[in-house]
Amino acid sequence: MPIQVFSEIGPLKRVLLHRPGAELEHLVPEALERLLFDDIPYLKGAQWEHDRFAAVLKENGVEVVYLSRLTAETLAQSPELRTNFVLDFLRESGPLALRYHNELFTYLMGMDDVHEMVLKTMGGVRFDELPHGNQDALTSLLHHRSDFALEPIPNLYFTRDPFASIGRGVALNRMYSVTRRRETLYGRYILEHHNDYAGQV
Repeated sequence: MPIQVFSEIGPLKRVLLHRPGAELEHLVPEALERLLFDDIPYLKGAQWEHDRFAAVLKENGVEVVYLSRLTAETLAQSPELRTNFVLDFLRESGPLALRYHNELFTYLMGMDDVHEMVLKTMGGVRFDELPHGNQDALTSLLHHRSDFALEPIPNLYFTRDPFASIGRGVALNRMYSVTRRRETLYGRYILEHHNDYAGQV
Protein backbone atom coordinates (compact mmCIF):
# COMPACT_ATOMS: atom_id res chain seq x y z
CA MET A 1 0.00 0.00 0.00
CA PRO A 2 1.64 3.27 -1.05
CA ILE A 3 1.65 6.18 1.37
CA GLN A 4 -1.27 8.53 0.64
CA VAL A 5 -2.21 10.85 3.49
CA PHE A 6 -4.24 13.85 2.36
CA SER A 7 -6.55 14.26 5.36
CA GLU A 8 -6.14 14.68 9.10
CA ILE A 9 -9.66 13.43 9.81
CA GLY A 10 -10.23 10.67 7.22
CA PRO A 11 -10.49 6.99 8.20
CA LEU A 12 -7.20 5.40 9.24
CA LYS A 13 -6.01 2.57 7.02
CA ARG A 14 -2.59 1.71 8.43
CA VAL A 15 -0.88 2.80 11.64
CA LEU A 16 2.76 2.46 12.70
CA LEU A 17 3.17 1.60 16.40
CA HIS A 18 5.87 0.58 18.82
CA ARG A 19 4.89 -1.74 21.68
CA PRO A 20 6.57 -0.60 24.93
CA GLY A 21 9.34 -3.02 25.83
CA ALA A 22 12.68 -3.40 27.59
CA GLU A 23 13.55 0.24 26.92
CA LEU A 24 11.04 1.24 29.64
CA GLU A 25 12.15 -1.51 32.00
CA HIS A 26 15.74 -0.29 31.66
CA LEU A 27 14.99 3.23 32.83
CA VAL A 28 16.82 4.03 36.07
CA PRO A 29 16.31 7.09 38.32
CA GLU A 30 19.71 8.65 37.60
CA ALA A 31 19.08 8.54 33.83
CA LEU A 32 15.53 9.89 33.78
CA GLU A 33 16.38 13.51 33.01
CA ARG A 34 18.93 12.58 30.35
CA LEU A 35 16.44 10.21 28.68
CA LEU A 36 13.64 12.82 28.88
CA PHE A 37 11.41 11.06 31.42
CA ASP A 38 9.89 12.32 34.68
CA ASP A 39 9.16 8.92 36.15
CA ILE A 40 9.59 5.20 35.44
CA PRO A 41 6.43 3.80 33.80
CA TYR A 42 5.02 0.44 34.86
CA LEU A 43 5.90 -1.76 31.89
CA LYS A 44 3.09 -4.33 32.23
CA GLY A 45 0.53 -1.56 32.53
CA ALA A 46 1.95 0.28 29.52
CA GLN A 47 1.89 -2.94 27.47
CA TRP A 48 -1.70 -3.70 28.52
CA GLU A 49 -2.83 -0.21 27.51
CA HIS A 50 -0.93 -0.46 24.23
CA ASP A 51 -2.39 -3.88 23.39
CA ARG A 52 -5.92 -2.61 24.08
CA PHE A 53 -5.30 0.45 21.90
CA ALA A 54 -3.98 -1.73 19.05
CA ALA A 55 -6.98 -4.06 19.42
CA VAL A 56 -9.42 -1.13 19.10
CA LEU A 57 -7.64 -0.01 15.93
CA LYS A 58 -7.85 -3.52 14.44
CA GLU A 59 -11.51 -3.87 15.44
CA ASN A 60 -12.14 -0.78 13.34
CA GLY A 61 -10.45 -2.10 10.24
CA VAL A 62 -7.05 -0.48 10.72
CA GLU A 63 -3.91 -2.40 9.78
CA VAL A 64 -1.39 -2.15 12.62
CA VAL A 65 2.29 -2.40 11.69
CA TYR A 66 5.14 -2.40 14.18
CA LEU A 67 8.36 -0.41 13.96
CA SER A 68 10.56 -3.25 15.24
CA ARG A 69 9.08 -5.79 12.79
CA LEU A 70 9.36 -3.48 9.77
CA THR A 71 12.95 -2.67 10.68
CA ALA A 72 13.79 -6.37 11.11
CA GLU A 73 12.15 -7.26 7.78
CA THR A 74 14.19 -4.52 6.14
CA LEU A 75 17.54 -5.54 7.64
CA ALA A 76 16.94 -9.25 6.99
CA GLN A 77 17.03 -8.56 3.25
CA SER A 78 20.84 -8.53 3.17
CA PRO A 79 23.85 -8.79 5.50
CA GLU A 80 25.12 -5.48 4.08
CA LEU A 81 21.96 -3.62 5.17
CA ARG A 82 22.23 -5.05 8.65
CA THR A 83 25.91 -4.11 8.90
CA ASN A 84 25.28 -0.56 7.68
CA PHE A 85 22.39 -0.10 10.09
CA VAL A 86 24.44 -1.22 13.11
CA LEU A 87 27.35 1.03 12.10
CA ASP A 88 25.02 4.02 11.63
CA PHE A 89 23.25 3.25 14.89
CA LEU A 90 26.46 3.08 16.91
CA ARG A 91 27.69 6.29 15.30
CA GLU A 92 24.54 8.06 16.58
CA SER A 93 24.70 6.51 20.05
CA GLY A 94 27.10 8.87 21.79
CA PRO A 95 30.66 8.79 23.11
CA LEU A 96 30.26 5.77 25.41
CA ALA A 97 28.95 3.59 22.59
CA LEU A 98 31.81 4.79 20.41
CA ARG A 99 34.28 3.85 23.15
CA TYR A 100 32.85 0.30 23.09
CA HIS A 101 32.15 0.29 19.36
CA ASN A 102 33.92 -3.00 18.57
CA GLU A 103 32.32 -4.91 21.42
CA LEU A 104 28.83 -3.54 20.65
CA PHE A 105 29.24 -4.25 16.94
CA THR A 106 30.36 -7.83 17.61
CA TYR A 107 27.52 -8.39 20.08
CA LEU A 108 24.73 -7.02 17.85
CA MET A 109 25.99 -8.65 14.65
CA GLY A 110 26.39 -11.95 16.49
CA MET A 111 22.66 -12.20 17.21
CA ASP A 112 21.02 -14.76 14.90
CA ASP A 113 17.50 -13.33 15.16
CA VAL A 114 17.36 -9.96 13.39
CA HIS A 115 14.18 -8.93 15.23
CA GLU A 116 15.83 -9.64 18.58
CA MET A 117 18.79 -7.54 17.47
CA VAL A 118 16.48 -4.63 16.59
CA LEU A 119 14.74 -4.92 19.98
CA LYS A 120 18.16 -4.90 21.65
CA THR A 121 19.10 -1.63 19.91
CA MET A 122 15.86 -0.22 21.31
CA GLY A 123 16.16 -1.69 24.79
CA GLY A 124 19.86 -1.03 25.38
CA VAL A 125 22.94 -3.18 26.03
CA ARG A 126 24.48 -3.59 29.48
CA PHE A 127 28.22 -3.94 30.01
CA ASP A 128 27.79 -7.47 31.35
CA GLU A 129 26.27 -8.52 28.01
CA LEU A 130 29.30 -7.47 25.99
CA PRO A 131 31.98 -9.88 24.81
CA HIS A 132 35.35 -9.50 26.51
CA GLY A 133 37.90 -7.19 24.94
CA ASN A 134 38.08 -3.67 26.28
CA GLN A 135 36.31 -4.96 29.40
CA ASP A 136 39.66 -5.08 31.16
CA ALA A 137 40.69 -1.59 30.07
CA LEU A 138 41.13 1.02 32.77
CA THR A 139 38.14 3.05 31.55
CA SER A 140 35.82 0.05 31.93
CA LEU A 141 36.48 0.16 35.68
CA LEU A 142 34.47 3.40 35.80
CA HIS A 143 31.29 1.54 34.86
CA HIS A 144 29.28 -0.95 36.87
CA ARG A 145 28.58 -4.15 34.94
CA SER A 146 24.83 -3.43 35.04
CA ASP A 147 25.34 0.03 33.49
CA PHE A 148 24.54 0.52 29.82
CA ALA A 149 27.19 0.69 27.12
CA LEU A 150 24.31 1.35 24.71
CA GLU A 151 21.52 3.33 26.33
CA PRO A 152 17.85 2.40 25.84
CA ILE A 153 15.51 4.55 23.74
CA PRO A 154 12.41 4.92 25.96
CA ASN A 155 10.63 7.52 23.80
CA LEU A 156 10.17 5.16 20.85
CA TYR A 157 6.46 4.65 21.40
CA PHE A 158 5.96 8.29 20.34
CA THR A 159 6.27 7.13 16.72
CA ARG A 160 4.73 10.36 15.39
CA ASP A 161 7.80 12.37 16.52
CA PRO A 162 10.69 11.07 14.37
CA PHE A 163 8.63 10.47 11.22
CA ALA A 164 5.21 11.46 9.90
CA SER A 165 3.31 10.69 6.68
CA ILE A 166 2.41 13.73 4.62
CA GLY A 167 0.73 13.36 1.21
CA ARG A 168 2.74 10.80 -0.75
CA GLY A 169 5.84 11.35 1.35
CA VAL A 170 7.26 11.02 4.84
CA ALA A 171 8.94 13.68 6.95
CA LEU A 172 12.01 12.25 8.69
CA ASN A 173 12.74 14.59 11.57
CA ARG A 174 16.14 15.23 13.08
CA MET A 175 15.37 15.07 16.78
CA TYR A 176 16.66 17.98 18.87
CA SER A 177 17.83 15.81 21.76
CA VAL A 178 20.88 13.59 21.28
CA THR A 179 18.98 10.97 23.30
CA ARG A 180 16.34 10.71 20.56
CA ARG A 181 18.40 11.07 17.37
CA ARG A 182 18.73 7.32 16.85
CA GLU A 183 14.96 6.99 16.47
CA THR A 184 14.96 8.42 12.94
CA LEU A 185 17.31 5.67 11.71
CA TYR A 186 14.58 3.03 11.93
CA GLY A 187 12.29 5.02 9.67
CA ARG A 188 15.07 5.95 7.28
CA TYR A 189 16.07 2.34 6.68
CA ILE A 190 12.45 1.23 6.26
CA LEU A 191 11.70 4.00 3.75
CA GLU A 192 14.87 3.43 1.77
CA HIS A 193 14.94 -0.38 1.71
CA HIS A 194 11.73 -2.15 2.86
CA ASN A 195 9.95 -3.98 0.03
CA ASP A 196 6.61 -2.25 0.77
CA TYR A 197 8.01 1.28 0.99
CA ALA A 198 11.25 1.68 -0.98
CA GLY A 199 10.38 3.65 -4.11
CA GLN A 200 6.80 4.17 -2.88
CA VAL A 201 7.46 7.38 -1.00
